[in-house]
Amino acid sequence: MFIIMFLFLIESIQEYCEPYGVRLFLGHYYTNLKIETDALRIVFNTKNQCNKQFQVFIKGDQEFNITTYKTKFLNMTDIYVGTKANIEYETYIHTFQIPIQQTSRILYALKNNDKLIKEAQVKLPQLQQDTTKVLFFGDMDSRWLFNRSKQTFDWFEEQINQNIEYDSLLFTGDMAYDLESDNCERGELWISRISLFTSQYPFMISPGNHDGGFDYKQTFLREHFQMLYLTEYDTQNYQNDFYSFNIGMVHFIQYDPVMIVYKADPNNYIKNRLLSQFRNDLSKAVQNREEVPWIVVFTHYPIYCNFMDDDQCVNNFKYLAEFEKLFQEFHVDLYVSGHQHNYQRNQPYYQNHSVSYQIDGNIYYNYESPITIIEGAGGADYGPEIMIYNDQPYTAKQLAQNGVGLLQVMNKTHLQFQHIRVSTNQVMDEIWIMKTYDKEKDNSFEYWIITIIICAIVIVLALFIFIFVKYKGRKSKTYQKAMDNLV
Repeated sequence: MFIIMFLFLIESIQEYCEPYGVRLFLGHYYTNLKIETDALRIVFNTKNQCNKQFQVFIKGDQEFNITTYKTKFLNMTDIYVGTKANIEYETYIHTFQIPIQQTSRILYALKNNDKLIKEAQVKLPQLQQDTTKVLFFGDMDSRWLFNRSKQTFDWFEEQINQNIEYDSLLFTGDMAYDLESDNCERGELWISRISLFTSQYPFMISPGNHDGGFDYKQTFLREHFQMLYLTEYDTQNYQNDFYSFNIGMVHFIQYDPVMIVYKADPNNYIKNRLLSQFRNDLSKAVQNREEVPWIVVFTHYPIYCNFMDDDQCVNNFKYLAEFEKLFQEFHVDLYVSGHQHNYQRNQPYYQNHSVSYQIDGNIYYNYESPITIIEGAGGADYGPEIMIYNDQPYTAKQLAQNGVGLLQVMNKTHLQFQHIRVSTNQVMDEIWIMKTYDKEKDNSFEYWIITIIICAIVIVLALFIFIFVKYKGRKSKTYQKAMDNLV
């Protein structure tokens, strides 16, 4: 009997030390900190603490094992003591940090003692690379009650089977609907199911309004999805809502203005802090624009959208007006959001008015404000089915099929964005953004052209006068000589 109980105990311990929800994140090597030992993070959960059981084998420039990792105990039960939420949830979150490798591809193998948990070959982005390729998607469920997101999961599975590489997946917010619902079981299901693709591609997120639960600090979200926040901005009451990173020739910026757009920032404390972070970050980014020319902002919250029953679509251009000023001042190229459950592309707009831009077919250039895109078509059981809303003056395109957005930076002057329908893998919308000289350079160029033309005219006139005077002088001498002969 004792032996049976002992074996049962051992089996239970092993089960509670079974890793689940494997996910990859970019580390601080890609931020301004440039920490070379923190390029890629491999994160997973267990039910027990499971000390010193796990290791990661890496094959990159060299082959090596990593046996040290960080473990964080997440106790949502204690967080909600004294609140109306009745949650009992505990988990252990383990994090391996992988140093940067010179090669752009690495193989990792996660093991529980000698048992292989996950093995995958991963593209490791570089700060200097010729092209950049990322996916945008958001507003996505994982319960499949109506199978609205199942097509997206199937599409990702096919991408993996075909060995299609992406530098990162950028999620535009609202996952699981909601992470903490059903005693956090929806969050557990979410991290388990998305590991299909988050174990293959670095997964960087922007929080949505359905991601916080009753905990305004978004503890479940922040602990499970390691955003590159700088903790120096954390306070007792508010957490940092801003981070940025570079991949190749693109500077990506994430911000979360949830407290602003839901009017929960009466003293403008969060808005002023975010504006300060944005200005500091963008000032550094434009100084480095020769090497990293593209600036892309992603968030959950659109500035312009079409669902006019939602206050976000009616008033976000007011709530986010000061941010939009910065986007125009520092010439942000692209703004990608979620929230509205469809795909929408807008023309360049500013303060709810059209601005100057040029378009040749599907190629944008000389744009005063960023092109804005909504990628909220990941597939959500929450709310009505995906649909087309009434067009607004800024609307260029809407689509009502589940899909993802593919951003490809081809070089320093050409960026392509495609919206792909996941059920058929068809490109349903495609635009190019082309960089030209900025206005200051254009004015300088025009100035030199005008100067050269004026100088040429002056030289021609001077030459004409010189020839005329010389000819007149010769004619006068000839006339005088003829008169002298007559005399």
